[in-house]
Amino acid sequence: MQNKTIIWIVLVVSVLFLAVGLLFLCASSADAGRLWLSIALIVIGGGLAAWGGISLRRLRELDPERVADRIIELVRHRGDTETTLADVVGSLEVPHETAEAAMGVLAGRQLVERERREDRDVFVFPQLRISKMVRQCPYCHSEFSVKTPVHKCPNCGASLELAKE
Repeated sequence: MQNKTIIWIVLVVSVLFLAVGLLFLCASSADAGRLWLSIALIVIGGGLAAWGGISLRRLRELDPERVADRIIELVRHRGDTETTLADVVGSLEVPHETAEAAMGVLAGRQLVERERREDRDVFVFPQLRISKMVRQCPYCHSEFSVKTPVHKCPNCGASLELAKE
């Protein structure tokens, strides 16, 4: 929170530098000696504004809620259902503490389960498991691919139903 306050103070100071720089730029029409001072103030104000904007954006990107959403997208993009904390830190380029906080957010949403495997913790996303649709006979329980154009069971003649595996 302290960093955010400092960044907002720097942004306010940058606006003041830019305003005074523009004021001196207008005044330089009467006195050419003020031109260099106005350019310096505008450059300093612009630099401070750029630094403040980049810093605010980085703080917003490191918010655990946003990182949690990025973790889900990362796992979904890979087509996997699990990840490790080290993988998150390396792939998303976030600090270890932020990744832990984001995993806590996901655990609070009940989207991730922590499993201990050998010497490391693995975070499993059970809702991202791929489910497969099949045609299934309700009587003899034979299964057929959805791609095959079969609507009646070749074994018993019953109508096939769609089911998730």
